[in-house]
Amino acid sequence: MMRASSQEWDGQDRSSSSAASRSSSSNHVSLEPPVTQSVRHRSLNSPIDSIHETKEEHAPESNSVHIRESVIGALTETNHAFHKGGGPPGGWDNGPAVPAHRRRMVFKRNALWWLLHFIQVLVLSIIVILLLVAVGVPVSDNGVPQPGDYTKMEFDWKTDPRSYLKPMDSNFTDYNVLLDAHMHTTYSDGVLSPKQAIDYAIANGYNAVIVTDHQTVAGSIAAKKYAEKHHSDQITVITGMEYTCCRIHMNLIGINKSVAVTPPFPSDDELRDVIDKVHDMGGLVIVNHIPWSNATMLPWNDARLPNNPTREQLLDWGVDGFEVVNQNTFDLRSYQFVQENSDRLVALTGSDMHYPGSSYAWTTINAENRTAEAILDEIRNRRTSFLLDASGTRPLQLAPYNKNYFKYAPWGLIGDYFYGYADKYTGQYSFQGTFCQNEVLDTHGTMMGWFVLWLIVSIIVLEILYWFFRWLLLLVAHAIHGCITRRRAR
Repeated sequence: MMRASSQEWDGQDRSSSSAASRSSSSNHVSLEPPVTQSVRHRSLNSPIDSIHETKEEHAPESNSVHIRESVIGALTETNHAFHKGGGPPGGWDNGPAVPAHRRRMVFKRNALWWLLHFIQVLVLSIIVILLLVAVGVPVSDNGVPQPGDYTKMEFDWKTDPRSYLKPMDSNFTDYNVLLDAHMHTTYSDGVLSPKQAIDYAIANGYNAVIVTDHQTVAGSIAAKKYAEKHHSDQITVITGMEYTCCRIHMNLIGINKSVAVTPPFPSDDELRDVIDKVHDMGGLVIVNHIPWSNATMLPWNDARLPNNPTREQLLDWGVDGFEVVNQNTFDLRSYQFVQENSDRLVALTGSDMHYPGSSYAWTTINAENRTAEAILDEIRNRRTSFLLDASGTRPLQLAPYNKNYFKYAPWGLIGDYFYGYADKYTGQYSFQGTFCQNEVLDTHGTMMGWFVLWLIVSIIVLEILYWFFRWLLLLVAHAIHGCITRRRAR
């Protein structure tokens, strides 16, 4: 310790002598601060005191120097670490000046690296997008379950339409049957089981229903068995089916055997044969929802059911009646047509229930009793009217969410997103495995172009943010490391 102090004192003494000689050659004018001179004079008497006092006097200056050195060192280390950590080759070192051709070579090498890196990211992005399309679109088409779990729905209310509605025919005041002549179950495209469909009908004020699943009587037979076993005193079930093709939908009621379906576009003669066959089986033929069938569909600008027979044709072919109310649509023209031909046609109403919702109409019948045969006899004799509530009944009920829906919905939503880049029109389903219109696919090229542009912009922005935050984190990390190292050194 004494040796170190002596050497430091000797160095200070030599500095003082040198400064003194320079002062003599300059007319003895001292350029050093007075504080330093006073310290030097005191150090001549005590080298150890000199050391302590000099450190105390210059502590602020020493700390600022350390801070500047820390920042400069952190920046330098970060720059080197940036290049070593995967940045473009060549680097931006603050070394000696290099020739122009060397700078051009480095620039070209860096530009090539960035270009290849961008192409790599773009290709990977396209691969990911194609994978999302490959999985999302098929799931959207076929794999997403219903959002609602309709199997758990129960209907524990009771609506009485008699209490606030009057029949369309003001003279038809005596009736004991409130009939829904058109409804579906899970045996076709309905969401309620035959049991649930019967419970739903009772809750909405019906005491008779005709279950008419597409192309089959099986659903109505199942519903009839359930009703006779559990609700024989509350509701009567009449069996039937909805004959469905691309020209017409007809309810075939009062039959216990399914009628074979003709091709999607049957001829007039084939439709006549179906009507005659139902009559031979003791059933009736009711034409369904003409306004729905003739509604214009785009982009074909044609009827939903092309070449739908006219009312006059259907009357000539021997149909027994028309559905004048379907859901909340009142077919005024069909109602007038029935009135004009009241000796040959009957008017019925149907909820066409696929999903549980409000009820809008009830066919009123005054039957001898509430058996299926007695009700059918009144329909054959064309003695009906109906109640109409255009706003629909309350309450309504939402199905609880299906847990499997949440599992697959993300993929389905991805598929729906990509479907947004093209409009796919399939048309009306024939319920025979085909569609009634030719498929039309209208792709949106402009939207696809903007998608590619925004993808490129997004990649560039993400790259900039990535390298910026990487540089920032390295800067902070090295600054912290430098501070810790210096503290340990002290």
